Amino acid sequence: MAGLPKVLFALFLTMGMFLTLAFVGAAQDVLIDPIDPLPVDVQTPSIVLQPVFDMIDANLIALPADQEILKTDFENAVTLGVLTPEQAVAMLELVQWTSLVDPEELTNAAAAIETILAELISGALTPEDDPIAELTNLLNALATPAGTLTAIGKAGASDEVLDQVSSLVAGGVPPGILVQITKKGLRDGLSMDEILAQLDALAASIPEEGEPSAWGTLAHDITGEGEYRDQEQNENVSGNEEPEEESNEHGASNGNKDDNPGNGQDKGKKDK
Repeated sequence: MAGLPKVLFALFLTMGMFLTLAFVGAAQDVLIDPIDPLPVDVQTPSIVLQPVFDMIDANLIALPADQEILKTDFENAVTLGVLTPEQAVAMLELVQWTSLVDPEELTNAAAAIETILAELISGALTPEDDPIAELTNLLNALATPAGTLTAIGKAGASDEVLDQVSSLVAGGVPPGILVQITKKGLRDGLSMDEILAQLDALAASIPEEGEPSAWGTLAHDITGEGEYRDQEQNENVSGNEEPEEESNEHGASNGNKDDNPGNGQDKGKKDK
């Protein structure tokens, strides 16, 4: 019995050592844990481009659909690093975007900007090229029918495409939209027949006089960049063949594959 206190003392001492070691280990773990850095205010393209977006919205006659296309194209170009926000502002200032009130001038300005942005994004224009100078040249070309044809011809369009473009300009289609569609087709490696088919589809979609038209959205739809194209592709991938069959059934009437692609303007007149 006399040795019992010594045994208890040794037991308590051992337990105390274990507790001490455990406490020290826990303290070391706490000290080793890295300290979370303070949050950094990341400048995303949307934030950086807010002044550009504000300028686009400042034009009160521009249709929202066309405004959204411009915003998306600017954001894509800045995100890829092929355009700076300052250059984006300069492009809008060059076309005097905020003060444009004529619908055709507005459409041509938007189409010209989107054409240059598309060429930057695709690599047809490099970051070393001056987008402001390229836009200036394109705007000068759009000022006259002859200049429009020259711009498309230099890009590689055939005589048949040039004839169709002349016909559509005479029918009231803004030249900038025709340049946008044609140059995109050439960049994408489409054949002349395929480009003519797209122009036929545009001719069949010309709105009645006095009706508002989101030309930018129409051009994106015809070239396969519109929302309905994405939806159609998603439906076909999911196994629903009906949209694809319907597209095939109506393809000829929409001008997708036309045996006589040069008569797009006649089609537009008949539809009216």
